[in-house]
Amino acid sequence: MQNMQKEIEDEGAKEKELYDKFMCYCSGNNGELDAAADKARASIEELGAKLKAETAEKGGLAQELAQHKADREGAQHDLEEATMLRGKESDEFDRNVADMTQNLAGMNSAIPALEKGMGGASLMQLPQAGMLRKLAESSPSLDPMDRKNFVAFLEQSGDYVPQSGQIVGILKSMKDDMEKSLADANADDAQAKAGFAELKASKEKETELATEAIESKTARAGELAVSVVQTADALDDTQKELADTEKFANTLKEQCGSKEAEWAERCKARNDEVAAISEAIGIMNDDDALDVFKKAIPSALIQNGLGFLQKGGDKATRVQKVQALLASTRYRSPQVSLLLFKLKSKLRQGVQAFDEVIKMVDDMVVLLGKQQQEDSRQKDWCVSEFDKSSDDNNAAHTKLSALDAELAELNDEITELSESIATLTSEVQELDKSVADATEQRKEDHAAYVEMVQLNGVALGLIAKAKNRMQKFYNPTLYKAAPKTENTMEGKIIEAGSFVQVNSHKSDVAPPPAPETFSGGVQKNQKSAGVLGLMDMITKDMEASTKEAEYAEKTAQKEYADLMADSQTSRQQDSKSITDKSSSKATIEEKLMTAKQSRSATKEELALISSYIADLHVSCDFIMQNFDLRKEARTNEIESLKNAKAVLSGASFGR
Repeated sequence: MQNMQKEIEDEGAKEKELYDKFMCYCSGNNGELDAAADKARASIEELGAKLKAETAEKGGLAQELAQHKADREGAQHDLEEATMLRGKESDEFDRNVADMTQNLAGMNSAIPALEKGMGGASLMQLPQAGMLRKLAESSPSLDPMDRKNFVAFLEQSGDYVPQSGQIVGILKSMKDDMEKSLADANADDAQAKAGFAELKASKEKETELATEAIESKTARAGELAVSVVQTADALDDTQKELADTEKFANTLKEQCGSKEAEWAERCKARNDEVAAISEAIGIMNDDDALDVFKKAIPSALIQNGLGFLQKGGDKATRVQKVQALLASTRYRSPQVSLLLFKLKSKLRQGVQAFDEVIKMVDDMVVLLGKQQQEDSRQKDWCVSEFDKSSDDNNAAHTKLSALDAELAELNDEITELSESIATLTSEVQELDKSVADATEQRKEDHAAYVEMVQLNGVALGLIAKAKNRMQKFYNPTLYKAAPKTENTMEGKIIEAGSFVQVNSHKSDVAPPPAPETFSGGVQKNQKSAGVLGLMDMITKDMEASTKEAEYAEKTAQKEYADLMADSQTSRQQDSKSITDKSSSKATIEEKLMTAKQSRSATKEELALISSYIADLHVSCDFIMQNFDLRKEARTNEIESLKNAKAVLSGASFGR
């Protein structure tokens, strides 16, 4: 009984050590799990607020980008319309100024002629006669009577023909009005130029600011899009982590609570058992008890180490030997205790027929064998499950490492594609700017070429006309007369009127004496040949310059066309590359999302495996740690039972 008490106490100490370790695990992990849960809740709240703020900012940026693009398009459209209107105004101004300048030139020619005393018919011989008449008839500043007198002067008709002085006054008045109109037109054009320049600068500045805003906010929108996805993923992962943590914490609390109740029951049962054994030992070791045993059982149990302190020289009976064998087992099941009780009962009754006890011994041997088989199966299952769980855990860790590597690779690919897309976009913008600059330069060069060719043509015509006129004087045989054209009826009338005027007009004032002048025949200048040769040389140089300009223009136009074709091809290739890389980026981002989801599922699987392994330790650690001890105890108990059966059946063990 003392050995049994010690065995129970040792077993209790081992179980207490296991229980303390488990409760230490419970207390330590509960605090860590609560801290992890609190941290996850705070992170969820923070990530949720961040996601909401970034989503709102992203929506606001989208609206602002649309507004900036609309503002830029509006500014560009307004500038194009203003440029077109300014061009029309400038063309109309140039035409009006040319007309006014020509009209003023006619006025400046007509007024001195009239002041010299020319009549209307003579005035009509001037090249500007038709223009003067039209001006008089269309001028809004002329009084109707002045207009009538002016037309009558030109036609030399009517009851009253005004004199030249009155007509000069009318012309000077018209000239003043025209000069004022020309000055007003110049002032209006200058004001329009200044206004257009201000408008152009304003719209260009507005376009520039809108472009800068679009670029900066587009970049910010891209950053926000990436951040929103990352924040959403982090929020989802944190929520899942919180759910797993809370689930594991609740499971752990339930297991720890049930383990405390189970431990309390086991302690109570073990304490009761130890108390009972202690009391029994005290009872049996009492002096009065020893006297009773000596009187009641002359051959008391005297085996060493059984708790009975008295010794005797008589041989023990078979029942006493069986009791000694069974009591000596380190591990004693309730059936063995029952068997000892029945043997004591048989001993008190003095019965020697132990068939029922022998049958109980056989049943107990079979039962202990089954229990040992159950422990073996349980141990094998635990070993198998530990191995399987370890393999699953290693496989999950390997998969998680592979997913982490894949995520890093995908992130690197996305970063590389983003940088490549940004570079290509910048190159396309620079190419568009270069094309626009080249187009503007080509327009300017072509305009300069057209102007130069026109000026060269006019200059060549003037040189040819001047040369032909000089040939008429110096080399009449080389002179080319202008082709004759039949005079119009109006021309014939003017010629006739001029003839009448020249012959009929007589001045009452005697002309002043003629001044002194040269006399004799006209001597031709000997330098005419050099002048004509210089004209020829200038003509050849200008023709050569025109041909060189034509060649340069064709070459520049061809180079511009080649540049446009190459630029278009390059832009199409870059645009296609941007589209392809954007598509590849979207595909990789989908793979990234899939990999993240797989990683989250793998982490969840790892958590489940870890939880299962912890459950295995709870249910298997005791059986695996105490398997050999329990097996040895059962083997000893079975051996004791067999020996007891042999004793009961008549076998002898040396006494």
